[in-house]
Amino acid sequence: MLLSSWHYRNIYKTYSLRPVLVGVRNGKTHQKRILVGKDKSVNPESSKTGRIASATSIQHTKSVLREMFREKGAADKAKILTVPKDIDALMSVGFGMSQCALTTRNSLEKLKKVNPVLYRKMTILSEGRESLLLILATPESFTKDAESILRIIQNMSGDPDGRNKIKMIGLDGWQKFDPSDESKLEG
Repeated sequence: MLLSSWHYRNIYKTYSLRPVLVGVRNGKTHQKRILVGKDKSVNPESSKTGRIASATSIQHTKSVLREMFREKGAADKAKILTVPKDIDALMSVGFGMSQCALTTRNSLEKLKKVNPVLYRKMTILSEGRESLLLILATPESFTKDAESILRIIQNMSGDPDGRNKIKMIGLDGWQKFDPSDESKLEG
């Protein structure tokens, strides 16, 4: 299964999953969610009353906002605008459809290329903690014979066609899951 670290944490016991590979982007296996606003006068406290655009599920969005907002219950009251992609969350701030966007630094950097004028107006209001990029998890009963499939997936970045497919999901490649990364499985 290919899933986020947040989803992994929520279902791994039910399905007896273990993480085997983790995505790599720009040499890193982790990212931080950030809350950004368009106006320098916007602050995390005032963002609680406005609409927040996010490309993740409402449950995941509120989970991340709980880390960012100090006021108890503020994240649960947040008005969430769900959008297909992080770049759409950022653009919705530019078009005034939302006051803030919950996104990643990587997506903010993409905005710099797509819409440099809007990028210059964006301000990071708050940061979440580090979490792993996409995880490839397998059932614990996955047989040793299937290790060849995992090697093929891990080596996709060595093939031009494989590299293009990995880029479609926003990654540069895969590496074996390091047990020291357990703390980044969004707990």
